[in-house]
Amino acid sequence: MDHRQLEQLGEELRGIGHKRRQLVEQIYQEVSDGDQQTSKELYQQLSSISDKAIEIMEKQKEMFDEEVKKM
Repeated sequence: MDHRQLEQLGEELRGIGHKRRQLVEQIYQEVSDGDQQTSKELYQQLSSISDKAIEIMEKQKEMFDEEVKKM
């Protein structure tokens, strides 16, 4: 297993998690302020970044599955 790649994916996922949390906080604020357009844009960003997080987790899972097959 490429530990360096696994660490890199973990760091990327951690960064995405931080960004997602920030977006959620912004969304709550915009919804409270009643700004539907900005809220919609933020929701779209959240969806996109969530897709990226899922891609990274799937890549990690593939790496783990390959390692298990070798055992």
